[in-house]
Amino acid sequence: MYRFSRAIYRDLQPYLLKDQLRPELGQRLLLSACERTIERLARDHRRFARPAASLFSDVRALFPVSMQLMVYDVIEVHMNNALAYLDEEIAERGSADLLRCRATNRKGKACQRVPVTGSDYCPSHRYLEKVQQQRSSGMLAA
Repeated sequence: MYRFSRAIYRDLQPYLLKDQLRPELGQRLLLSACERTIERLARDHRRFARPAASLFSDVRALFPVSMQLMVYDVIEVHMNNALAYLDEEIAERGSADLLRCRATNRKGKACQRVPVTGSDYCPSHRYLEKVQQQRSSGMLAA
């Protein structure tokens, strides 16, 4: 999911206000706002009514007035892409909780750790991905 926040940041970063005393502060604020919004979207997108408007209200002060319509349009396009991705994941997985490992612990409770990028499992449970791939290819007898 972080690829969406990074895409928003990459597209908007060149348009940040230039005449600031500390330009790196504006970059950090933009990136953290993008990441917070995407995390919230990934955790519970059904209760997040207008993610594009929320992110825009967080970052609009970082841009000149003449660029704000373009900024909102960029945010809206990326949020729509993120929502489409979430809908696909819900259809495939049955759950949209993409920021949590899919494994369970010994007591049967869901693992609370964040998965490795590009994987469904955290570093501790990454071996389960290999086992799952072997089962699906028929290499491992059940």
